[in-house]
Amino acid sequence: MRQIILQSVVPKEYFQEHEAQRDAFLRAHVGSDYKIKPQGEDWASRRYFRVIGTDGKSRILMETVPDHIPTATMGHKLSSFIQVDGLLRDHGIHAPEILASNEREGFVLLEDFGDLSLHAAIEQGGDQMLLYGTATDILISMRKNIPDCNTLNLPKYKDSFIRKGRQRVVDWYIPVTRREKNSDDLLGGYLAAWDDVAHTLPPPPIGFIHGDYHAQNLMVLPDGTCGLLDFQDAMWGPLPYDLANILESIRLDVPADVHETMMKRYGADDVFRAWFRVMATQFHCRIIGQVLRLAIVSGKTDLLRFMPRIQNYIVQGLKDPVLKPLADWFKAEKVDLSANDGFDPAIAKSFIRSDAF
Repeated sequence: MRQIILQSVVPKEYFQEHEAQRDAFLRAHVGSDYKIKPQGEDWASRRYFRVIGTDGKSRILMETVPDHIPTATMGHKLSSFIQVDGLLRDHGIHAPEILASNEREGFVLLEDFGDLSLHAAIEQGGDQMLLYGTATDILISMRKNIPDCNTLNLPKYKDSFIRKGRQRVVDWYIPVTRREKNSDDLLGGYLAAWDDVAHTLPPPPIGFIHGDYHAQNLMVLPDGTCGLLDFQDAMWGPLPYDLANILESIRLDVPADVHETMMKRYGADDVFRAWFRVMATQFHCRIIGQVLRLAIVSGKTDLLRFMPRIQNYIVQGLKDPVLKPLADWFKAEKVDLSANDGFDPAIAKSFIRSDAF
């Protein structure tokens, strides 16, 4: 039985213990007289720095817990990042050039795409049709240019931790809102409802998917194109996943006209649209539980601000006839998708089963 590991998802202790290795790596590749400035961290065990070398040039250092360390985040391998970077660049997608790397120690020195993410450009009042159009065009380019034979033997979505994560709405959200531990059979009924949904649909279009395609992972470059980041979760799976990820962002509200224009721009037919709804709602069911997990396990309570938007996505998604078996399950189980009582992590922890994912 998998146990909950009550430790930080970003293990600062590990990074602090390896500062000497980081310094040696940078001295070897940018010179001894370098300047370094933190650029933040993500939801996994990675953090970023902007490094100005002795030559005055700017690079980005990605520091991560190496793949062989037990505290490395599941599904976020540095080796995968390096492999997928090469695949994208070989097929005309603007992923950052890797300037130097040490996989054993968990360091990668990258081309610096600057500070303007697509998210920031939108928040600053940028033309959303234009910006989301650029993001959609990258997905079209990946669909057209990356061979459909999975040459890197990427993980398949159906076997991935991301798909398994759809159960986190049951493992984390439901017990917290009910203030009681789940019964043994609750998860099985939920997963059976998803199976019923899939059995009503024709197969989805399959190909390369980025796996974390949101506006903070797209950097707007001076020529108006976008550079692509954080693709180590890349998989082989249903193509609607990435478009669903960016058009139903937990961080931004996408206007309805922009949403529909991007669907048409991508060439979404009825099958694509049906699987878009499946992929989007699976994503939200994973993220709503993941936000609670990070708040409870890692103290990242700031993420709870996203809860109302995620709840609304699930509510609206369940209105789609495609998801009727799932909607029926939520209704039968009386799942409260409007709960917002503060989600106190200290109290919530006692309601989580030891086998929660």
